[in-house]
Amino acid sequence: MSYIVLARKYRPQNFVEVYAQDHIVQIIKNAIESDRIGQAYLFTGSRGVGKTTLARLFAKSLNCETGPTINPCGVCPNCVEITQGISADVVEVDGASNTSVDDIRDLQKELMYSTNHSKYKIFIIDEVHMLSKSAFNALLKTLEEPPKNVIFVFATTEPHKILPTIISRCQRFDFKRIPVDAIVARLKEICGYEQIGIDEDALFVIAKKADGGMRDALSLMDQVISYGNKHITSENVRDIFGMVDNDIFHNMMKAISSHNPAQMIFLLNAVTDKGLDINEFINSYLEYLRNILLIQMAIQPKDLNQSQLDLMKEIAKSFSQDEIIYMISYLIDSKNQIRQSHNSNIVIEMCFVKLSRISEMKSINHILEQLESGKVTINQVPAVIQTVQSHQIAEQQTKVIQEKIISDTKDASPLVKELNEDILKEHWDILCEKIAKEYSVTGSFFKNCQIKNFENNGLHLTTSSSIAFTKLHDHKAEIEEIFFKHFNLKIKIFFEMIKAEVIETIKNPSLQDIKNESPNLAKFIEMTDSRIT
Repeated sequence: MSYIVLARKYRPQNFVEVYAQDHIVQIIKNAIESDRIGQAYLFTGSRGVGKTTLARLFAKSLNCETGPTINPCGVCPNCVEITQGISADVVEVDGASNTSVDDIRDLQKELMYSTNHSKYKIFIIDEVHMLSKSAFNALLKTLEEPPKNVIFVFATTEPHKILPTIISRCQRFDFKRIPVDAIVARLKEICGYEQIGIDEDALFVIAKKADGGMRDALSLMDQVISYGNKHITSENVRDIFGMVDNDIFHNMMKAISSHNPAQMIFLLNAVTDKGLDINEFINSYLEYLRNILLIQMAIQPKDLNQSQLDLMKEIAKSFSQDEIIYMISYLIDSKNQIRQSHNSNIVIEMCFVKLSRISEMKSINHILEQLESGKVTINQVPAVIQTVQSHQIAEQQTKVIQEKIISDTKDASPLVKELNEDILKEHWDILCEKIAKEYSVTGSFFKNCQIKNFENNGLHLTTSSSIAFTKLHDHKAEIEEIFFKHFNLKIKIFFEMIKAEVIETIKNPSLQDIKNESPNLAKFIEMTDSRIT
């Protein structure tokens, strides 16, 4: 097979060709020039960002016949062998398939042999996080005191899985995700070399799909080239990868702003008819809304070309930030519902119908402004609350309105015009329940209190229990607050201790006698099936 895939054909062969990793390249070049070569390096980052490529370039720079040099010649036997992956002095190990301690011991045996015709013996272990714990432990001593002219380079996408004792023995370099514009620039160069006609918008789609990985971008480019069109458009690319055209999102936003649920259903059906994955569609829509929100916040998204940016700026003017935030939150919640539903189509349709009614939603701040200005009366507020609730506004926001209503009505209409002892007795059980709900023990003591008198908004209560008196007195302020909330009247409460009346002892009391004198004791006797003696 003579064809070489783009990811291999255009792999960087010198430091200049490495994209978006200038901070790492500069450190390595300085280390080579100043002869400060470490014994172990750890390269971390997402897939396809250049970890293995830079490890090979590092090895080539050290073992080039003209080196160590930051500009390897690329033509000497050492450089050619490293490029082809056949160098006996640069050993590449797949950590995913060599995970055991025995594999590491085999590797350590190779350390005993000197280099063939190179200055350094370099071990590049890819996916090093896949090694077992025992394998890592077997490496510790070797990394601490490696043989002369032996260098380890570890590459991983998951550094958190590596033992801290290993990381502490390495120089760690964190690779950046490659920006969209850098990927587009590189793809444009390669299309020029390969004489491929392609729109810049199509390159943007490929770059976004690559998710920060140059290797992924080149693999996707290979697939696009195989499509066979003389000139490739962004529509071609989206068809190839099953992606949703941004025009669908633009039209959906127009349907939302015009309050047109029928159009939303039509657009949604167009997406599902193409056989596109609905979760991928929602994720793309979330990213689209996120970019709209950034534009509203005067932050320019980095992964948009100018034509897309201009169109999204116009759409952003039709919505408030609160509406966009609500749409993002609602879609995130809907993803979970779709995943759990047996009939996901209905859930999806209802989700997008509700989104089309977003224009009916009134912001909480707007409602409060209307309350303060008098444009909305207290009697009209429940209807406003109902509208808010229908759009699933947060409970905290609804509470703000309710508290506003309470504060407006608190002074206007008390529950009773004049409080007396008879009214207190009517409400006694309700008050006891409210107190018990907040303070269960105090509530039971309060229920057993006797009303001595009520005059001048002062309630005098008596109890014969010292424990009850102490507990009630400790919560006196809280009980007064409960009375105030109930009657909307300020009431002072006073507790008094009285001596318990001496009750004539009943010989051989019946259960009914005990119930009359001590209901709690009677209840205990019934629950435990005790005998009365």
